Amino acid sequence: MRYDQRITLHQVTGRAYEPAVGKTVVQVDEGITIPCNASPVSLERVKVVFGSIDLEITTVRLQRPFRGKVEKAVINGKKYNVLRHIPYRSESVFYLEGVSEWT
Repeated sequence: MRYDQRITLHQVTGRAYEPAVGKTVVQVDEGITIPCNASPVSLERVKVVFGSIDLEITTVRLQRPFRGKVEKAVINGKKYNVLRHIPYRSESVFYLEGVSEWT
């Protein structure tokens, strides 16, 4: 398995309402960038596991177990919310939902 992509993992540091934008803005930390293997989940599998085909789900595998708390991620400039983190003994797996804005 090739770990040829980079993922930046973020933790939310705060949320604040921005009156100029009219939305709640999410503040995240600087993040940690590590190599990963990212692959999209098929529509059939998304329907079975998550119950909806409207979601854009990506599976990300890391070379080593990641023990920190993660809520948001960025891959190639695209933002993701972390749906599930599975820390195995030898690696970590994240299920990420693609979003246009963090909420």
